[in-house]
Amino acid sequence: MGRSPCCEKAHTNKGAWTKEEDDRLVAYIRAHGEGCWRSLPKAAGLLRCGKSCRLRWINYLRPDLKRGNFSQQEDELIIKLHSLLGNKWSLIAGRLPGRTDNEIKNYWNTHIRRKLVSRGIDPTTHRPMNEASASQQSKEESREKCPDLNLDLRINPPLQNGHE
Repeated sequence: MGRSPCCEKAHTNKGAWTKEEDDRLVAYIRAHGEGCWRSLPKAAGLLRCGKSCRLRWINYLRPDLKRGNFSQQEDELIIKLHSLLGNKWSLIAGRLPGRTDNEIKNYWNTHIRRKLVSRGIDPTTHRPMNEASASQQSKEESREKCPDLNLDLRINPPLQNGHE
């Protein structure tokens, strides 16, 4: 069994938020705080589900959100953090005040990834692209030079009295 649905789908708005809905959500949160997202829509007079209200607030309406383009320093920090943390967007966002994890993920996928590829850098490993293929090629060459060398490592139980 799972959690019950967050809302009655038949009585909720979907799609773009109106200015009036945004204003109601902001006014309610200013007056009452972020509390329980499941009960917030009804209390605020919104025909939205709690999840939709939470995401709208976190990603678009919070007053501490940074608006506009990413700076060069933010780009460099995202690249450094991604090389250390991988696709852990919420951890990366924690180091970029005013930016959301979703915003950073979208920015990575639409801008930074392409920038790295155009520079010849693999966006997954953060190494030069030709280095990855050279490494694979050297492994294949070493197999050709020593075909009887088995590099498959296995953990076996200890030998008993020198016998297997």
